[in-house]
Amino acid sequence: MTNPNDIRGTDDAAALRRRTDPEANPVMGSAVDDPSLQDKEIDENAGPAVESLGRGELLRRRFLRNPSAWIGMILFFALVLMAVIGPMVYQYGPFERDLRNALTGPSAYHWFGVNENGLDIFARTMQGLRISLIIGIGTALLTTFLALVVGIVAGYISHKGKWGALGDGALVNLINLFLVIPSILLLMLFSPALQQASWLWMIPLLAGFAWMLTARVLRAMTQQLVRTEYVEAARFMGVHPVVTMTRHIIPNIASWIIIDTTLGVSAAILGETGLSFIGFGIQYPQVSLGTVLQDYNISAPYTWIPPAAVLAALVISVNLMGEALRDALDPTSGSSRI
Repeated sequence: MTNPNDIRGTDDAAALRRRTDPEANPVMGSAVDDPSLQDKEIDENAGPAVESLGRGELLRRRFLRNPSAWIGMILFFALVLMAVIGPMVYQYGPFERDLRNALTGPSAYHWFGVNENGLDIFARTMQGLRISLIIGIGTALLTTFLALVVGIVAGYISHKGKWGALGDGALVNLINLFLVIPSILLLMLFSPALQQASWLWMIPLLAGFAWMLTARVLRAMTQQLVRTEYVEAARFMGVHPVVTMTRHIIPNIASWIIIDTTLGVSAAILGETGLSFIGFGIQYPQVSLGTVLQDYNISAPYTWIPPAAVLAALVISVNLMGEALRDALDPTSGSSRI
């Protein structure tokens, strides 16, 4: 399009052509002929210039770059290996008595010593470690499941009009009811009776009084997510609420759920150990770390230092892995930078 204000003549156009012609202008011609300044063809077989990382690979790198993760994993898997292999290769069982060596210290035959009842402390510690691991992991998983169901359902139906508000209020009142119930007293009351059937009853007992705070947090997070555009779009398209929860809500809060579940393992182990120590946890003929510590003798440190050290190592290893997971899943953490 011609500019009416352009009053340049043919002489000006010829001068401009000479200045921009590579053959007439040696400076421009040398720049055009310079191979370093020319565009290079891209090899079709060449790999990508920048490696693209998926979310899983990114989280794995962040997690493994954290020294706490390695310390926690090595310590945790070493304890699991001891709990699995130790009773298989050790010559004494958790209930075999050696009354002639009662209340003697560690030796080649009794690695952790013998308590005043003639029971080998190492054998009982390994057996107790097995049960404490099963109860800790099982309780954490069941607690997360209960909190997930109650928290997400309450948060999702809270905006569903009058009936949704009533349902949300009922679930919130249920959470508040369990929060004010004296859980330690009920655990002390029901634990000995239920364990006459199986010691596995400790898992639902502990989980039944540990899911409430997690459910409140999940409810608040779900209430924020149901206002997002993709959840609203799924609702207007007629997607089933269960599908919306599993596909759009749970994946967006999965990182927090993983962290809470990991840290819940150590909390469950400490809860079970405390109950067993005061006599309301694992009962005979089973043994846990709490019952091993229950047979302590203050004048014989070997009766309580080894099981206490194993318990401390187990809780610390789980907490270290949980903190490393938190750093890997939190993009604002300084240690999560690549």
